[in-house]
Amino acid sequence: MASNPDPVHVVIGHSKHPLSDRTLFSFPCVLMMLEGDPFQALLDGKVDALVIPAADLPYRLPARLEAAALITQTIIQDVDASHPLHDKSVIVVQHDRADLKVLFSLMDIRHTYGKVYLTGGGAGVRDYLTIRADALLRNADVIFYDDLIDTGLLDFYTAEKIFVGKRKGRHHADQDAINQQLYHAALKKQVVVRLKGGDPLIFGRGGEEMAYLMDRQIDVEIVAGVSAVQSAAASAGIPLTLRAVSGGVTLLSAHNALAGAADRTLVYYMCASRLKELQTTLIDEGIDPKMPVALVYKAGFIDESVTLISIDSMHLPEQVSPLLAIIGQTASLYRKRPKILFTGPAPCRCLLPGKIISMNSLKNSRKNFKDIDLFMFSGIAFTCPEEVEIISDIFGVVSSHLVLYAYGKYTAEKLWELGYNRTVLVL
Repeated sequence: MASNPDPVHVVIGHSKHPLSDRTLFSFPCVLMMLEGDPFQALLDGKVDALVIPAADLPYRLPARLEAAALITQTIIQDVDASHPLHDKSVIVVQHDRADLKVLFSLMDIRHTYGKVYLTGGGAGVRDYLTIRADALLRNADVIFYDDLIDTGLLDFYTAEKIFVGKRKGRHHADQDAINQQLYHAALKKQVVVRLKGGDPLIFGRGGEEMAYLMDRQIDVEIVAGVSAVQSAAASAGIPLTLRAVSGGVTLLSAHNALAGAADRTLVYYMCASRLKELQTTLIDEGIDPKMPVALVYKAGFIDESVTLISIDSMHLPEQVSPLLAIIGQTASLYRKRPKILFTGPAPCRCLLPGKIISMNSLKNSRKNFKDIDLFMFSGIAFTCPEEVEIISDIFGVVSSHLVLYAYGKYTAEKLWELGYNRTVLVL
């Protein structure tokens, strides 16, 4: 396997921080201290990589950048000691530098982490559980479940089961304790399913658990569930929307309403051609023009994309249908995750950070592989040499921006035979 022959130009933090370790890298590199914004230096191509304290990592990196590694060394002193990752550092690169992601991968402690799936268990009867949730539960190492789950369904799964339910006046575990349990389970390189009644992001405190874990660089995926509002309306035969009768739905929690509720999140369907009019209406209603807006294109599909803007710029990007707009402070919590094409039979067991897209699911959808744009992915994960041949037959030579994850040395050797050297990461 070829090594990287050229020195890597690395910016170490911000100029305000003293550098504590100049012997971190075993490969040739040039350490640089630059004035000004180090992220901009990386975007401008003046350097190849940036090392900063994990406590200094912005919640949302610029669009073209990605955290390539989380490392245990405290490269730079004088950081916020209260931050959960105060004793760790992050290496940032441009998202299309697969060669650098592979180069830094041996230092990345996230390879020893598992993944947490915040999963909706449906509302009421167990047959509201989705096919995706069932697949996750079958592949889980540990399941943390709520009080509102039909617990009989758990008998079908072999994972360790831990009850963390909370009901008024009867809290088996408080939220901080639940967060910590999820975190420590993920540190054991486990597939962790947090099973919640209904949908995890509708009055389910899933957002708090997600933020806690992501602050600690634990990969989190949300799996939607049938919410109580959908179940109740369907059971009662009550349409939540009806042309010329009801043009929208408002979801409220009585607890919040009685306590003086916080701002609401607004969701607008089918808005691609009406963004300018919607912008005007929102501003006329007195909503802050700087309010975050997430424009979600083709929600739930393989080519789903999210554009994060604010109300005052809603009219600027050209958008096409189908488009859904999520408006409110919660929209600012969006953080882009890389998409990885997984060629093996059990995508639920893939612990690579990012959204795992299964080749099998694409086959089942009868999607024409030739129409798939590999540029939407950051990597392809191969579980055997035969899958390398299949992908080569379909796509030919794949782009150098993709990290090629190889399970086992024989799979890696097949990729090396085809000339992929710097971008192969052996798992």
